[in-house]
Amino acid sequence: MTARKRRVSNVVFVQILLAVALALASAVCYSASAVLQHREVADHQSGGLHLVARLVRRRGWWTAIAASCLGALLHLAALGSGALLLVQPLGVTALVFALVIHARMTRTTPDRPTLLGAACIVFGLPAALSAIPRHSASVSPVLGYWVVAAVVAVLAVVLATGAIAIRHRLPRAAPVLYAVAAALCFGFTSGTAKAVWLGHTAPTVIGAGLLAAAAGVVLTQHAYRDGGLGAPLATLTLVDPLAAGMVAVLALGEPISTTPLHLVIGLAGVLATAVGVVLLSPRSVIAPHATAARASLAGPETARSAA
Repeated sequence: MTARKRRVSNVVFVQILLAVALALASAVCYSASAVLQHREVADHQSGGLHLVARLVRRRGWWTAIAASCLGALLHLAALGSGALLLVQPLGVTALVFALVIHARMTRTTPDRPTLLGAACIVFGLPAALSAIPRHSASVSPVLGYWVVAAVVAVLAVVLATGAIAIRHRLPRAAPVLYAVAAALCFGFTSGTAKAVWLGHTAPTVIGAGLLAAAAGVVLTQHAYRDGGLGAPLATLTLVDPLAAGMVAVLALGEPISTTPLHLVIGLAGVLATAVGVVLLSPRSVIAPHATAARASLAGPETARSAA
């Protein structure tokens, strides 16, 4: 019996490693997609379906969507190997990868706040993940899937409507609202994907997940258009795992460790990760890099207009 338990433990450990590797690879794809999407939408002032109609004629935007699709496939594979509460937080690393890609594109060196923020994420994220038990069985969901779906839908509509209303009066707040709404949609989509892995394959469930993903893509374009790369990507990266965690606990019954030590370490990790996201997100750090990237890639005419 002991040998059998050891074999089961080894299999679980391998599954966790595979889930982590796939989730990190997915984060790289998503970060590349974010940089490309920002580059494509940065010079467009239109919104709604007109913005999407202009983007679908651009090859760079389709490259970004292809990267997102590859990231989504890797993410689905990771969800098949590990818990949603384990896989989704690893998406935070996309912010670090995106800044590395930006630095390479603009041929710049990250400054001290950027390096400190990256360190906070690198060390804080494992601490946050320590609150997730390895062997605990699922518990009874607190709420049903459709109740969570309704809450997410209402919040996303309210946030998007608010962003439209304040876009001209509060230009820095509007993209954050768009990004929060998009993150809720993406987190719900990941929760739906995990539900499908668990055998909930009703067409209505799959349709709800696909609809949420499409809404998230549209909301993301508006966030990058109005707010550049930094604040929207940071918001997406931080809110997405929180939304997915809400779905995991409330709708899927995934457990979290409630022992005092694990809670303290986990909360400290969440705090460190949040600090890292804040350090990486200021417009003063990222926006100049974005402008330089557009200028170097689009030529002297764009450089003059950006200035």
